Amino acid sequence: MRKRGFSVAEDAGALRGAHQGAVAMDARRMPVGFTLIELLVVVSVIAILLAILVPSLGAAKRSAQRARCLANLHGLELAQQMYAGAQDGALISPGDGSYGVQGSWIGMLQGYTGAPLIRRCPSDQSPYFTTADTDLSPAVYRVTSYGINNYVTPSHAPLGTVAPTKITQIANWSAVIQFVELAETGSYAVADHIHVDDFYFPLIPSSTLNRICGQMPVGRHGGGLNQWSGVLNYGFLDGHAESLALKDVYTDPNHNLFNPAVAH
Repeated sequence: MRKRGFSVAEDAGALRGAHQGAVAMDARRMPVGFTLIELLVVVSVIAILLAILVPSLGAAKRSAQRARCLANLHGLELAQQMYAGAQDGALISPGDGSYGVQGSWIGMLQGYTGAPLIRRCPSDQSPYFTTADTDLSPAVYRVTSYGINNYVTPSHAPLGTVAPTKITQIANWSAVIQFVELAETGSYAVADHIHVDDFYFPLIPSSTLNRICGQMPVGRHGGGLNQWSGVLNYGFLDGHAESLALKDVYTDPNHNLFNPAVAH
């Protein structure tokens, strides 16, 4: 009798079957998904990336908002130049356009431009844009982020000073601030100008910073919030706008960029 054996084909088939069975068993033994350590590593990497990226994205957003606000003020100053050109050098005054309505002077200036003037800084979070300020009677809404330096207004110049009516009356106009950002809350939130002469109280000089912060949102665009290093945007009479720290625009009544008599 012939002894039964296996052909080459049968041997190959048997080997394939054994291999597939081993692979299947190995697959069953292999863990599915990530291990706890692998997950912790992934989470740690994501946390590190967020820690790096989030501050950078926040800084980029603040920088963009500051630039847009600066452009708004530059637009207002260019409108003032056009207004002056058509009105024999006249300076815009709070209340021009519609007395008693915040920002009516912007409406007046807009009549001399070919494009709308932007009234709100993108960083301005004042609640009075949507909710009326009931501290006043009648209650009023905030309609603009910007106001006028009272030293360069024909109608609100400090007592004891000569109120300018024309740009040509101010010799060093490139160094004099005209337009400012208004505080988001408090009595100046719905005002149309600031009172620089109230910044300094001679009996309590140390109160100067707090008095300024009550009128302007110091630090909105960087530096220290409510600090001398706080940055705001300012529009100047010659048409340019700058982002400056408070310490660079005001120290005391004799050293500042608001009063044309001392600005340089």
